[in-house]
Amino acid sequence: MTIAPLVKSVRLSTVLGGDVRLEASTYLRDGYGFVRLANQCDNHKRLGDLTDIWQPSRLTGYTVPEGKGLPFFTAGQVFEDFPRVRKWLAAPFVPQADSRFVNQDWLLLSRSGVVGNVTAVYPHHLNKVITDDLLRIEPKDQDEYGWLYAYMKTDFFKQIARASQYGHMIKHIEVAHANEFPVIMPDAATRKAIGDKAAEAVRLRGEAWKLRDGAFKLLEKEVGIACEAESPAGTCVVSLSKVIDNRSRLDADSYAGSISAVDSLVDVMEYAPLAELVEDVEELPRFKRFYGDSNVPFVGVSEVFDVNTQPTKFVYAKLIKNWERYILKPGTLVMACSGQKYGILGRALLLTENHEGMFGSNHLLRIYPDVTKIRTGYLLAFLNSPTVGRPSVVRCAYGTSVPQLSPIDIKKIRVPRLGADVESAIADLMDRSVSTSAKADQLENEATKLAQEQVDIAIEKVVSNT
Repeated sequence: MTIAPLVKSVRLSTVLGGDVRLEASTYLRDGYGFVRLANQCDNHKRLGDLTDIWQPSRLTGYTVPEGKGLPFFTAGQVFEDFPRVRKWLAAPFVPQADSRFVNQDWLLLSRSGVVGNVTAVYPHHLNKVITDDLLRIEPKDQDEYGWLYAYMKTDFFKQIARASQYGHMIKHIEVAHANEFPVIMPDAATRKAIGDKAAEAVRLRGEAWKLRDGAFKLLEKEVGIACEAESPAGTCVVSLSKVIDNRSRLDADSYAGSISAVDSLVDVMEYAPLAELVEDVEELPRFKRFYGDSNVPFVGVSEVFDVNTQPTKFVYAKLIKNWERYILKPGTLVMACSGQKYGILGRALLLTENHEGMFGSNHLLRIYPDVTKIRTGYLLAFLNSPTVGRPSVVRCAYGTSVPQLSPIDIKKIRVPRLGADVESAIADLMDRSVSTSAKADQLENEATKLAQEQVDIAIEKVVSNT
């Protein structure tokens, strides 16, 4: 079957009136048509009229040892649900440092790579140097914050943003482009109703983050590690029996550094191997992915750990052997078993009803806690704790280019037993964090859907009048 090429005629005045772009994709994208339709709506405004849009100057940072400089987030980390600082920059070489911090009343818009993605600013973004790859969006009227957030989350807005992108390998947009993006403005009451939902979702996420942080702090206090400390330098003497028990690994970071401090504390505590506390730790086999226009959303290992997981691909599930095993189910813990030690490798997540029915990557270990022996919330808090659980997980990684985790090693991790009362207190905090975050995702999805409906109504009026 021969597929007819996409053909469209474009006025010369249209080409000369823009950025004099001659690539056909500029005019064949859906976003190009959306912009023209939106600009014909009676109730539209420019994004630049509603907000102040700017970006800090480009930054060439100089890295320093952990904790010795200014903490830095890349664009990808800003969109993660639980980002960990991977890079610290020398403060004297960060020009205009104050302009690189963000305010919780702002929105951030990706301008490089995958452009047009928006996020709110959450507590864990504060007091961090945020990359210049994110445009700063400051609403001039805070009453419009929620509506702008919901509108900019719609597929309609993403297509508009991507209609302005330029670049061959890496796509970009500039402040001047963002200023011209049209914003559909329904009546004030509708904007407020939708905006209130979106703003509440943002507020709940901040609350969930604080609850999770409280769980970590309580765990660290009971174990005996008060805060994330520097990895101790120097040498470490390890017995041969310990090396043999650790599958004969000779890499120093399996024994020295932050994990050495954790081991010394757990050695004198009551603990249990993770294998005794779970029904199973399952690693699913690799499979060939058949992407297409199906009704089964696929999530990769990185997408699962983003705020409000939104699949961008769909897979023909029934072409994959034992496809039912890959479908995500609420109540299961998943752990990233492929990636970088400084990244998402080893990060754990409790699946909720928002993940149900998604087709999960084989790079996610499935962990099934035995709820008669340990509460899921406590196990989740331990595994994700930056100072206790994470060093215990990452020490198990093997491989150079792309480190991996194996169920064999994960099952050997020693989980501190702190008594029923303390573990329940930690689990309660973590369970509330997970449920609050899930509620926030649902509210945000509702607000985005309602905003898209308002856009569709406005566009339909334009189309029917032409």
